Amino acid sequence: MIIESIVIIAFALGLDFVFGDPKSRYHPTAWIGTLIAKLTPLAKNKNEYVEKLGGIFVVSITVGVVVTLLLILDTGISLLTTDWLTLVVSIIIGVILLKSTIAIRGMERYALAVVDSL
Repeated sequence: MIIESIVIIAFALGLDFVFGDPKSRYHPTAWIGTLIAKLTPLAKNKNEYVEKLGGIFVVSITVGVVVTLLLILDTGISLLTTDWLTLVVSIIIGVILLKSTIAIRGMERYALAVVDSL
């Protein structure tokens, strides 16, 4: 199990260093941002209390969608017939998911822009 985690982290970091982030259109974080952008107008209200409830609604829906998709993915992986195939697929999916959460090259670019402006 620890070897699987180390392999996933190593490959995800390697992919990030080599390729950086994909275009926004293909990045899962951009998909989540699009969902939030579509839900946010529904949360806007002049009443402060209602707007807070709207914010809770936006967060709950977003988290619910992401968790549901991950549970479906996990269930699909667990339905595979052989242990080695399950291991290979879980490593590949793990690398892709972890890669989508790190952005070392992207953060470096933005951090350097801030340093340059200072």
